[in-house]
Amino acid sequence: MSVADAATRQRQVLRDLAAEHGRQLRQILQAGELVKGSVYQIQTRCGNPGCHCAKPRGRLHPATVLSWSDAGRNRVRSLSVEQRAPFRRLSEQYRRLRQARAAMVRLQQQMLHDVDLLEQALRLPPPPPTARQPRAARPIPRRPRG
Repeated sequence: MSVADAATRQRQVLRDLAAEHGRQLRQILQAGELVKGSVYQIQTRCGNPGCHCAKPRGRLHPATVLSWSDAGRNRVRSLSVEQRAPFRRLSEQYRRLRQARAAMVRLQQQMLHDVDLLEQALRLPPPPPTARQPRAARPIPRRPRG
C-alpha cells in the first residue's frame, strides 16, 4: 500500500470516528434532569413486631428503592408509589449519559491511535547521512592557573 493510500484510508477512519463522536456528544447534550443511582425492588421487614414479616419464615414486604453511592458509601432510599416512575426515568437518563460518556472515551482513545497511524503513514524517513570530512586535529586550549 502506498503512503498516499495509507494516509487516505487513515483520514477516512478519522472522519468516521469524528462523526460518531459528534453523535455521542449530541446525545450527551440532549440529557435533561437525571438522578445518580438505580431503582429496583427489594424484599424487606417492616419492623412491626406483630406483622407477618417478623415471623422467622414470614413473607417479606416488597419495597422499591433508589440506591446510589456517595463519598464511597452506598445509600438506599425507599420510594413511594408516586416516586417510582419518575425516579426510574431519571436514573435511566443517568445510565444513558454515563454510557454515552464511556463511548466517547473509547472513541477518543481510538481517534488518538488512528492519528498516530496517520502520522506513521505520512512520516518520511530522515535524510541519509552525508559524507563527512574528517576534522582537523585542534589543540586543546589550556586555562591559565591562578
